[in-house]
Amino acid sequence: MNTRTTVILFLFVAGLGALILGIERYFPSAQELREIKRGPSRFEKDKVTRVEVLTGDNAALILKRDGASWLVESPFTDVADPQKVAALILTLDSVEWVERIHREEFDDSEWLKTGLDKPRHKVRLLAGDTVVHESWFGASAVIENNYYMGIPGKPGEEPAWYLGKSEAPLVLQIPTAAWRDPKLLRLPAEVITGITLTQASGQIVLTRANEHSPWSLEKPLRTRGSKERITELLSTLLNIEITEAKDAPSSNGTPPKADTSALPADEIKLIIESKPRGKSYEFTLKKPADDKQTNTTATTVWRKPVFTVAAKNLASLWVQPNNLRDHLLAQIDGERLEFLTIHSKTHPEVSLRNEGGSWHLLRHGNWDTANGERVSRCLNALNTHEILQFTADTAADLMPYGLDDPFQTVTWTASREKPVKLMFGHNAESTQFFAKYEHEPFIYRIDASLLPSLPTDGIKWKGLGALRFTTFALRRISLALGANTPIILNYNPVTAEWKATRGGRDVSEEIDRVKADQLAGNLAKFTVQDWAVDRSAAIEALKTPFLTIQIVLGEPGRSDGPVREVEILFSPTQPNATTAFYFGQVKGDPDIFYMTRNGLLQIAGSDIFKPKPVK
Repeated sequence: MNTRTTVILFLFVAGLGALILGIERYFPSAQELREIKRGPSRFEKDKVTRVEVLTGDNAALILKRDGASWLVESPFTDVADPQKVAALILTLDSVEWVERIHREEFDDSEWLKTGLDKPRHKVRLLAGDTVVHESWFGASAVIENNYYMGIPGKPGEEPAWYLGKSEAPLVLQIPTAAWRDPKLLRLPAEVITGITLTQASGQIVLTRANEHSPWSLEKPLRTRGSKERITELLSTLLNIEITEAKDAPSSNGTPPKADTSALPADEIKLIIESKPRGKSYEFTLKKPADDKQTNTTATTVWRKPVFTVAAKNLASLWVQPNNLRDHLLAQIDGERLEFLTIHSKTHPEVSLRNEGGSWHLLRHGNWDTANGERVSRCLNALNTHEILQFTADTAADLMPYGLDDPFQTVTWTASREKPVKLMFGHNAESTQFFAKYEHEPFIYRIDASLLPSLPTDGIKWKGLGALRFTTFALRRISLALGANTPIILNYNPVTAEWKATRGGRDVSEEIDRVKADQLAGNLAKFTVQDWAVDRSAAIEALKTPFLTIQIVLGEPGRSDGPVREVEILFSPTQPNATTAFYFGQVKGDPDIFYMTRNGLLQIAGSDIFKPKPVK
């Protein structure tokens, strides 16, 4: 091998070595590629109990979890904004590596531009005493949301440097003061079980057992609270926003407590209780100068600063007890109701019973199907009726209101609860009407328009389904118009075949079987228009019925066996006239019903015979 060849081979080997060194230096190794793909180590976000942030200027932000809340521990002490804390933890957990970088790849000026010589933010997350995440953030890179980052190594090890994708620096740039919770009280409305409002003029106490229970006004009166108005009150309280915070002078580092015995006239102290959380929150507000002003000052027992706060309707917190009373006459949960009773001086007692969602009426010693729609209208009327006036909170003499001898009472009983009786009375002139619960001292003035929704005649509560049967039980239908010869339709429930006779003649071939099936279906679910209160005229009219329908029923699905007959009579409300309404009665039932002419035609007015061929 000559000298020239040796030199060429030497240069080739040298160049190859340089190339390999360059690849190793400027291109990631297989291990680094796997590391980049895997990303930073993840952690359980809900296990984090402490957050430590150190800026490039050595300013510290320390947050710590306190039960369900977060607190700012440094540079001040207060409740932290949980949304910002959650955003920081989430963005730290979602960091992605773009590439691994090395210090030796940069000269001094370029390295300075990464900001990693003096990281802008150093973040450490702890779960108890265990560090679950630690990262440093330098300058931003050219690509959006890309930052130079460092992961500190074990003692004695160099940090690992990366170009990473993260939104955490955007959260870390939030000013320190903004980490304070802007809500004066951050609490879900459903966990609040008590509200106490104390003013110089007196105290109002509202309570409920849980989020599903109604509110009660406990002081200064024991009565039902208004769901809508207490909800509005809570909305105002839970939407008070802090606009400024100043350190409050206090002794021994503890916040001053309000002196409830001598509150200024322009201040109100509120205590919010939460049984589910086992905590109470006490704060004091200064009344705005006028109703339009939205700013005021506030101090709390659990937060040290004096706050300037803002909210709509602040002046509405200075409320009177009657404003929080339930302005609706009743709060009846129809789904839990078992019994409903109406007593009056004019009619026998109306007794209704709920069985599995279906209402039944006690009438003539039997439990008949009740008119469920009327029951629903009655309950809705009671639940939505606005009290006109809280007439009296105590009344030694009930006579002026007619409540010493009520003209009507309504009693309802819910599952596993005692009966509730509501009494109705009126003044001597019958120009004003009043209501009072039996075991409460309060008297309410009501509008007489409520009373028609509480009919005292039991017939008004009877179900409109006058007859119900299955067509599998049908044996025969007989239709007689006045004194004319009846049409008799015999039905075989096994073969579903019809046989017909008129005047003893077999007319089966003339029957339209589709119309015969429709007639049977209409009678099987026979529904009336309404029930008659006055029976005298109807009884006289039905002595000579306009239409008589006889139905023979047997055991469903069999053509033999015992049978029973049902007879329905119809007569116009005016003798010998075609009227809009007809009287009707199921024979053996003492009650009379009304049927519209159109309804009667739908049941029995259509011709069940086939049309005769045109010659």
